[in-house]
Amino acid sequence: MTLLKRSAYLIVLGVLFVGCTTAPTLSQTDVFETYGEIASFRKRLAEDESNGLFNLAPEGFRKAENKLNQAISLGRSKKDEAVAEKIREGREILDKAETDAITTKSLMREVLEARRLAIAAEADSMMADQFKALDNKLRLAAEQVEQGDLEAAKKWRPEMLEGYSEIELEALKQDATENARYDISQAINREADEYAPKTLKLAREELALAIAVLETNRTQRTKAKNHALEASKQARRSIELTELIKEFDNREYSAEDVLLWYQKQLAQINESTDEPLPFDQPNHEVVKVLQDKLANYAELRKTELATRIDLQSRLAAVERQNQEAQARFDKIQDLFSAEEANVYRQGHNILLEMRAFNFPSGGTDIQAENFELLDKIVTAIKSFPSPDVVVSGHTDSVGGDETNRKLSQQRAETVASFLEKVGGVERTRLTAIGYGEARPVANNETEIGRKSNRRIEVLIINE
Repeated sequence: MTLLKRSAYLIVLGVLFVGCTTAPTLSQTDVFETYGEIASFRKRLAEDESNGLFNLAPEGFRKAENKLNQAISLGRSKKDEAVAEKIREGREILDKAETDAITTKSLMREVLEARRLAIAAEADSMMADQFKALDNKLRLAAEQVEQGDLEAAKKWRPEMLEGYSEIELEALKQDATENARYDISQAINREADEYAPKTLKLAREELALAIAVLETNRTQRTKAKNHALEASKQARRSIELTELIKEFDNREYSAEDVLLWYQKQLAQINESTDEPLPFDQPNHEVVKVLQDKLANYAELRKTELATRIDLQSRLAAVERQNQEAQARFDKIQDLFSAEEANVYRQGHNILLEMRAFNFPSGGTDIQAENFELLDKIVTAIKSFPSPDVVVSGHTDSVGGDETNRKLSQQRAETVASFLEKVGGVERTRLTAIGYGEARPVANNETEIGRKSNRRIEVLIINE
């Protein structure tokens, strides 16, 4: 139920109740026109809902909605002071809810991306129960963020990330292989297992390849569907072979009858050519004539086989690299607490979004309290053999654009200098960039948001 519908529903209930004692003074439309603060608060809530923030701080937004509905009810009775108080309380709650939602969004960035991909694969409808269960866990994690227990919320990430990823993959498999599975089941029902087992086996192998492609790289949907199409083709072929063999049995064909039928089929294939098939010669001579005409096709098949073997080898190498990269990421992630940094994997690269790195207001000197955090950054960098490192500085929106850019540049260079002189990172591999206020991660209208925007990020590039 949307915010508008929920508000309207509660207002109707209020009208029915109040109508028993006294008629309402203002209509719903009148309330919104008379009290600009109610209309503004309602609009802000609606925007937060459309931006998907409600599920990221559910308790806070529920309380904010309650304050809105209370303000509307009081506005209908023209209780101006009470309306102002409820809106003030609601704004305080909403400020915190929005801040909590941003924290959840940052903490669960990879989980939310996995959820988006699952929805894109239609897993939310194809596996509704599993998707709903994962969303409930996301809601619980968001509630823990609201309670200030970031470490508890962080523990949900691996399970949710794996869960959304698994149902996305399963949805992709079902979408790509549904027809192939049906065709194979039809072949089994038609007794292809007994009459054409070799061909049916080919169909099953192609289906397995389609699934393996998605499990290795789920973006290769076209390739997976091609394997599934081949599986369907082989399954239907096994049905045709089964029916043909049954027909031979029903007509009581002798071995000679079968061979004459076979030669007739070859002759029909050869009808469009000028050279008749030499059926008075051994069968291998007959076959050779047709082989010459199919030489180009055979060469293409040979190339395709070589390509497949090469691709499988490369996919195996990529999988090994991904496993190594994930192990390194897990190790680096364990270095930092949720209060110190958010750690993100970007392919084989690692992004450290430092949450606890502070500079004095307007200053660029590193504080002693951050030395331990810097040591952890050095440890993370040295987990890679020879990475390039980009240190980026960011500010809030207070002050001029150019001043903020210069300040962020100086802070980034200070950190880079520490990494070189204390951490032993080669200067040629270090880059310092100041973005000023250009890349905020939170709302600059609140102090909490501005604090989040005043940050240092370290990108460790291993590609």
